[in-house]
Amino acid sequence: MGVLGQSWSGARRMGVMAMTGVLAAGLTTSAGSPRVASAEPARPALASVGAPRTNAVELLRVMPLGDSITKGTGAPSGNSYRKALADRLLKGGVQINFVGSQRNGVGSDNNHEGHGGWNIDELSAQLDGWLAAARPDVVLMHVGTNSVKEGHNPNAIARKLSAMIDKVRAARPEAYIFVAQIAMSRVPREAADGRVYNGLIPKLVAEKRDDRIKVVDQSSVSGIDLHDLRHPNEFGYSKMAWNWYRAMAPVLGASGFTGNNPYRMQNTVRCLLRKVNVGGRSDHHTECRTWRLRTTTVQVNGVNRRVRAWLTLRDVPQTYRVRVDGKLETRTRVVRRWTGPGNLLDV
Repeated sequence: MGVLGQSWSGARRMGVMAMTGVLAAGLTTSAGSPRVASAEPARPALASVGAPRTNAVELLRVMPLGDSITKGTGAPSGNSYRKALADRLLKGGVQINFVGSQRNGVGSDNNHEGHGGWNIDELSAQLDGWLAAARPDVVLMHVGTNSVKEGHNPNAIARKLSAMIDKVRAARPEAYIFVAQIAMSRVPREAADGRVYNGLIPKLVAEKRDDRIKVVDQSSVSGIDLHDLRHPNEFGYSKMAWNWYRAMAPVLGASGFTGNNPYRMQNTVRCLLRKVNVGGRSDHHTECRTWRLRTTTVQVNGVNRRVRAWLTLRDVPQTYRVRVDGKLETRTRVVRRWTGPGNLLDV
């Protein structure tokens, strides 16, 4: 189960021991930020969270749990959000070890529990075995996308998610569990059901009355953040990594500048799947373009409004009329225009 980066120096190990004593005691402020207890000595959390450790400085074991989005479908690297998240944590002073029975992506630390096409029932059926084998200290749950795709009732999916959380808690009493509100499908029916499902998650987590279970909103990963109808592209995965990191940092004691916030970027490359016609037959092709956040005019209910939107420069045909020998003729030329995603979203 690979380890990101090099081994920590003795000084950093001492820092881990001090920081993780807070983790073990589970002492946080009302905002979730770690605070130091003065009444009892610090205990090394990496040794005490979950099962006993053979080494007090063994890295925190993090299990990414889910379907093809956790696996990394839609991104050429196959890393999903995993490597970007681990890089942010490392820059923030926390080194982790991803665990799970699956392995793909670039780099040495690419274990996970992402199973392409699996719905929440299939994941839950194997969960006990995965937890016993991997012994995670942290579980990142992004589950339910395929259940929504298959048309399952959002309320039923939420109940099954609740049962999955209970399974994790029973197997790993001290683990932190981060539960995602899922990324949004481009399919209208799935998006509608996904919004209902996501809306149920905060309440079911709150009812657990467990400070070690946190909700992470990934629903803003949508539209041109997706390579196809459901799977993020690299930029979408960078947003997922940011969202996970923001939720995990107060718990794990990560801090400092860890890289740019993707939500504040004005310019980025996105790769989207689009329909193309090849030899009279419909096919699909990945198109990578630079997108910029620009002010543009859109019509809403017959009224022109100025809005900020992601646009890309594209060569488009333009028709025009010219007079030739006294007659008007229609001709076509190619011009460069700022355009939206158009049929890139219709795959």
